[in-house]
Amino acid sequence: MSDQKTQRIRKKISDSQARTQGKAAPRRETPRHRTVRRSPRGTLDRAIEDHPLALLAGSMVLGAIAATLIPASFGRKLASRALGAAAVAGELGSLYGNRAWGAAAEGARAGQDKLEDLGETLADHGADARRRAVELGTLAGKRALELAGAAAKNAREAGGGAIKAIGDLSDRVRH
Repeated sequence: MSDQKTQRIRKKISDSQARTQGKAAPRRETPRHRTVRRSPRGTLDRAIEDHPLALLAGSMVLGAIAATLIPASFGRKLASRALGAAAVAGELGSLYGNRAWGAAAEGARAGQDKLEDLGETLADHGADARRRAVELGTLAGKRALELAGAAAKNAREAGGGAIKAIGDLSDRVRH
């Protein structure tokens, strides 16, 4: 890596650390870093999905503020309606929780299936390796028997030849 490139990387790191500690101005937006502007509806949908409890707490705070500003008679009418809205909010919370629970269970099942598939694959490979090892062992044993048989035959022939040569030599020596 060149020294210039190393220096640029070190400068970026130190600038980033300074920004996170609040000691530097925020980075200017360049065309490369610009974010795509999204519609307000998309932002609200993301906020609901990402932070449902914060949204619920915020709505409770706004409700409490509204209750202090609104007269009591109007508040009673509104309270009965708010009770209905609270029931709907409870149902929505329950629905959201059930959906999250279902997604977690589905993820667990998918992970279990992947592990099961991996285990089966490993077992298949192990069985194939064992079968191949038995085949190779059998072939090696047969080859060893063939070589031993050939060695024994050669030894017998050599021994017979040696005995014949000794017999011939002894006949010559006697005559």
